[in-house]
Amino acid sequence: MSEYGFSPKGVKEAILGDSIEVCTDSEKHFVVANSPSLKAEIYAPEINFYINSTNDEMLQIARNVEILYEAKAVMFDYGADNVYQKPVGKNIIFVSDNERKSSVNALKNAGFKVICLRHAEVKFVYGGIGDLSVSVLSNTDEYEVEADFFLVENAKSYQLRQSGCYEIAGLNDDEILALVSEKSPIYTYKNNISFNANLCQYEGRRVELCAKCVEVCPSVALLKDEQNRKLEISHIDCIACGMCVSICPTGAISSSKQPPIAISQMAKLYAGKIPLLAHEASFGEISGVSLPCGVLPFGIFAKFQLDEISLLSIMQETGSQVVLFEGEICEATKDAINLINSVTMEIYGVQGVFVASDKKGLETALNLAKSGQKWKFSLNETNLSKIEIFSARMAFMVGEGDYGVIANGASQSHAKISINEQTCTLCLSCAGACNTGALFADKSDNSLKFNASLCVGCDYCVRSCAEKDTMALDLCGVELKKEFFEYQILARDELFECIECGKKFATKKAIMKIANLMSAHFADDADKAKTLFCCADCKAKIMILKQMQEEI
Repeated sequence: MSEYGFSPKGVKEAILGDSIEVCTDSEKHFVVANSPSLKAEIYAPEINFYINSTNDEMLQIARNVEILYEAKAVMFDYGADNVYQKPVGKNIIFVSDNERKSSVNALKNAGFKVICLRHAEVKFVYGGIGDLSVSVLSNTDEYEVEADFFLVENAKSYQLRQSGCYEIAGLNDDEILALVSEKSPIYTYKNNISFNANLCQYEGRRVELCAKCVEVCPSVALLKDEQNRKLEISHIDCIACGMCVSICPTGAISSSKQPPIAISQMAKLYAGKIPLLAHEASFGEISGVSLPCGVLPFGIFAKFQLDEISLLSIMQETGSQVVLFEGEICEATKDAINLINSVTMEIYGVQGVFVASDKKGLETALNLAKSGQKWKFSLNETNLSKIEIFSARMAFMVGEGDYGVIANGASQSHAKISINEQTCTLCLSCAGACNTGALFADKSDNSLKFNASLCVGCDYCVRSCAEKDTMALDLCGVELKKEFFEYQILARDELFECIECGKKFATKKAIMKIANLMSAHFADDADKAKTLFCCADCKAKIMILKQMQEEI
């Protein structure tokens, strides 16, 4: 397999580097190609868009085209999507209130078995491609019909949530036949998202703290198993919209095709360029837009996957203001853009992200965006979580300054924890409950420390605290000062020394709490009372000696 393939069809003449093979042979296989007519692991529509739209000089175009190919190769290298296959039969439920005999006959002539229904006869559909079940209503009964495909004209919203369910309004007979023929007898799909249960605020928790991903999922790819407190992920039903990726506060869910580390590494190649972010399918919409010199398109795989760390990574690695073209933006991405722009306006007095929804707005934004910004910062994101990346990148911009507070958006929950040190016994159940690293038990000075920039406001630490009214959560937003991004001591205590052997084994507060609770029960037994102030080994020794003496 060759690395870079280039089809000259529909593209202005351009000088290309030696690593790029000009090819019209569709049998060759490439890692990255500029045209869907060539076989490639990664299709990069931004390449043709750039060549046809840029005002860069010829030699600069050649260098930038190399960057675009290399960036998509980086995306391929870091991608964690795998190919899966599923056998799919030829049974079709065809739902329409109109006579579509020619469509049905075309399907039957191709070997498909078709059952035709009216909308009034369909109650519900569930399952997935190859294993669909449709609840059918008759005049006197309700029964189930199994099918591989569910084709519906003028579908209701619930009828398109599963894989194998397709809207056919506006499709002609050949298009409908092609739609199902390419998916039978073998349906090939990939996992569009990756999941890290250790970072999830829903998985394995005693109470429901977060299920934002399930709430925004437009399909049935993400569901809650409430009895076992687990996320159920159906990769075959995922439509790769990216909404779950942008709204996940910890990064437990990430894009497998274009994970955060891929975005960061791609952005490093764009250093000094002004990145134009767009969903890969959107470059056709902005054909004809004139790109100023120094602007380089940056393809985003999933339409709604952009969050604060992806935007921050691109901004800081390039050192430029970012332009995003998108006609529709999800709530989480809007909140991320508002947060970043509020921060850059407070610290640098300029906007960090420009958003355009049409060609005119895009041209205006492209002429406003500038490179050479003071927020230029390179970070090695390897093995860092989403919240750790956010903390490091924000800390760089804030530096030693104090720029006020940025309030949380509707989808955000940046927070601070406070502790009543008088009642805290340093049992550390809160630190054990925290899976983002915001709470940290420091053995070097017997303290509990807290980094607010790593807190996602899940409240699980407060719920796990053994002491009443000792911990409190404040959804304060992001404080733009150094202390917000560093560990601060919440509580500290000295270790208690065993009165028998002198070994340090617990905090003084914890020992005294237990002693105060139990001393009344042991008032008539001096040995038992003594064990309240002993380590485990000495406690056992005292009780064994007591038992031996009683037996003599």
